[in-house]
This record gives sequence, structure tokens and C-alpha cells, in this order.
Amino acid sequence: MSPSPVESAPAMVDLAVENLERFAAAFFHAAGPALTTSLNKPLTVQVVQVATTTVKALLDDLDAPWAMIEMTYQRGMTGTHWLIVSRRNALVLAADPTAEVVDLESRHKEAIRDTVNQLLHAAGPPLMPLFARSVAWAPVTVHVVARDEELPGDLAMDQRLWVARAQAQGEGTQIDLALTIDEGLAHDICSFRPGAEAAEPAAPGERREREAGAPSKIDLILDVTLPVAVELGRARMQIQDILKLAPGSVIALDKSAGDPVELFINERPIAKGEVVIIDENFGVRLTSIVTATERIRTLR
Repeated sequence: MSPSPVESAPAMVDLAVENLERFAAAFFHAAGPALTTSLNKPLTVQVVQVATTTVKALLDDLDAPWAMIEMTYQRGMTGTHWLIVSRRNALVLAADPTAEVVDLESRHKEAIRDTVNQLLHAAGPPLMPLFARSVAWAPVTVHVVARDEELPGDLAMDQRLWVARAQAQGEGTQIDLALTIDEGLAHDICSFRPGAEAAEPAAPGERREREAGAPSKIDLILDVTLPVAVELGRARMQIQDILKLAPGSVIALDKSAGDPVELFINERPIAKGEVVIIDENFGVRLTSIVTATERIRTLR
């Protein structure tokens, strides 16, 4: 059985802390913009501490009831993180900080679920260089826990784990976030060696060996999904005309009938085509497309 990072020799503990701090920094790297978009207020997120503790000690620091958000890896890693916040911070995540409720209601749980799903979506790309693979999570589950004996999942009050504490701040708002990293996940994260990407250039023979056995940088993102949109045309309208719209109204676009439609990826145009019908569904037959180099730039 592999030793726990907590019980390892001091040098290994230092490496564990270093790698877990890198993980926490990457995980929360894009949390600020994600929370800003979700809560409609500018917020920045900073990692405050990465340390070991027990579930009991962690919950003793937070006012009950607690929102315990279950985040299970769906791709790239195996295991579950818990994002744990107090009732007050949960209401802020639900965009309802002034609510006078003793317990979190279903509408709050739904709002928290949407916010945290956006946070996880933003966390994937910053974690890719650390894991050397893309990661994704299943849709999160929000548990509201008022008493110790109601702990969900496999959590136990005496369980020892790592916790990454972070704070989101801005415009009189502060959200304290506690992200758990259990022993199994900590062991996997600690297996990555810091600075691997910044190693010295390899000799020609070593370089050929790496190229034969290791994926290229583009290979690491081949299974990442991107939004694809097809635009028929655009129009600009005055607000007074928008307010007059009703079922049956016709909006004139800036294109003539028969003009090619445009295909956008990441909000950047990459192709033109014509609309076709495929098994009663709309599709687009591409008539022109930008170069592969331009398409790579679109992925950024």
C-alpha cells in the first residue's frame, strides 16, 4: 500500500505540498472570471492555504448547515473533490446573499449547481499542463448537511485529507471556499514532478524517443469540445423596434437568399457553406474553409 502524503518523509511532504499548491493554483486560476460571469459581479480568487486537516476540524470552522458540493472526475483522473462552504457563502454562490433562510432551498441548490459547473468548466484548461491530459467532471451534486451524522458519500468525521482554501473577493463580497483532496487524489497529484515541462532540451536520440512515445501538445486537446455556431446573417435594430416585435414579424438580415452561411468556432469564423437537410435535420455543407494554421489559432 502506498504511503499517504501526510505520513511520508519530510522531503516527500515538501514535494506533496508543492504539487498540491500547483494543483490548487491551477484549479482556481480561472475561478475569478467564471464566478464574475455567473454572479454578475467582478471577483478575483486567491488560494490562501493548502494544508492537511480532518473533516471534523474543517467543518468546525464553518457555520452549519454546510453546502457540500460533490465533484467527481469523468475523464482524465479518478476520484471526487468536495467543495465545502458555509450557509452564508452558499447563499452568495446562489446569487441570493440577503436571503433570510435557515436552510438552503431547492432554488439555491440549483443556482449553486450552475455556478460550480461553470467553475469546473473553467478549471479544465489550466489543469491540462499539470496532468498532461484533459480532465472533465460529471455534473455536480449539492448536498445540504446540518449535522455531523449526515455526511454524504464516504466522508467520515475523523478522515484526514488535504484542503485547499481559497477566497473570492470583490465589491464588498467575500466567499470562502474549501476544496478537499482525499488521500487517493493527493497521491496521484503528488506523482507529478514539478518543472517537468521546463526540462532541459533533450539530445536528438532522446527527442526522437519522446516523439515516438509521447503525445504532442495538440494531441492533449484533441478530445476537448468547442462550441460551433452557424450564422445566417445579422441585423441592427433600434430598441423601439425590438419592443414592437411579435410572432409573425420579419427581420431583414444583411445577406441575400442563397448567400453562404458562416461557421464560427470559439466565436471566430473558420468556414462558409450552404444549408442542407439531412434526415429532417438542418446541416451545413462546407464550401470553403480557412487553413489548418488558422484553425489552430481558433482553438486558443
